[in-house]
Amino acid sequence: MNITNTCVTCIIGQIEKATKLLNLNETLATEIMKEVKQKALNFDFSKTPPYVAKEVYELLAQKTNLKDPLEDLKQASIKNALNYQEIINKEIKSSQDKLFTAIKGAVAGNVIDFAVTREFSLEEEINSIFHTDFSINDYNIFKEKLQSSNSLLILSDNAGENVFDKILIKTIKELYPQIQITYATRGKAIINDITIKEALQIGIDKYCSVISSGVDTPGLEKSQASKEFMQIFNKAPLILSKGMGNFECLESYNDNRIFFLYKVKCEVVADKIGQTVGEIILKRG
Repeated sequence: MNITNTCVTCIIGQIEKATKLLNLNETLATEIMKEVKQKALNFDFSKTPPYVAKEVYELLAQKTNLKDPLEDLKQASIKNALNYQEIINKEIKSSQDKLFTAIKGAVAGNVIDFAVTREFSLEEEINSIFHTDFSINDYNIFKEKLQSSNSLLILSDNAGENVFDKILIKTIKELYPQIQITYATRGKAIINDITIKEALQIGIDKYCSVISSGVDTPGLEKSQASKEFMQIFNKAPLILSKGMGNFECLESYNDNRIFFLYKVKCEVVADKIGQTVGEIILKRG
């Protein structure tokens, strides 16, 4: 999925939001925004939004001398998400279809996203998600594939979501103990995305293998991934891809091993799939 003018405006807005979150002095913030807007004039419209965003977030890290500029936000998101895990666990325990309920919990966490202009409330999402239908729902196909697969690759997204991903992974392992699950993170800190550090800190490795994809983009750009990861990716019989960034990078491959799980949080993605902002999606590639 290639960038549009709307994506360019959004990416510039993300950096401006980051400068305010970081309480940068006016001189530095102005300097950063000037350079970002200059770079935006030369964005390659044949690239995906995550590929383009990488460049300006690297600029932010360089100018602020922060390896992980949004680290505090990531930790706050994880801490907040931990407050809701008992609600999710309770729903799963009383559910007749525990897998479906765990998937609902995992997609609820996808509202945690710094890289969108519209704000969503995690509390509101948790309270409504179990009464909300997927507007695109390929769950039955996913469940069928899961039952016949011996391994599952999960592509992670934003920090905080990993709390709910852990619950989903634990549920899958309880239902299908033969399945080997691999949880893939970003290769380095980018926006508020999950790296190995955030995955391990909540103990997700108790239930699955955790690997780095090697990508330095806020979405799984195959061209940026490590050879080791791509060997795993290419061999995976079933892939669950979390979040819009991964969708933006992978939807064009029409790979029917991939199931995209996310909340629609921008008009560009909404238009791409013929849905509206705010819908939840479980869509086969």
